[in-house]
Amino acid sequence: MIYSLIIFRSRNDALEMRSYLSTRGVPCAVVNAPRGLMQSCGLALKIQGVSSSNLVGLIKSCPTKVRCSIYQAYMGQGGIRYSLIL
Repeated sequence: MIYSLIIFRSRNDALEMRSYLSTRGVPCAVVNAPRGLMQSCGLALKIQGVSSSNLVGLIKSCPTKVRCSIYQAYMGQGGIRYSLIL
């Protein structure tokens, strides 16, 4: 795994989740969502150094329910590929 990527349906959800994860000590960066993941609002959170299971648990424990999908980025043939986790 290279990193995890959380994509959102709204910009508000992305910013709320970034704030929530930051208060939990999870370093994340707001990045442009890859074009191949078109169901998003255009923003994504890039997270490194956190296991997928821990990340899913954190998102499910968020008091404001945000609509998002979690992808795991990995090196594949021809570049970075994404695998849906949640």
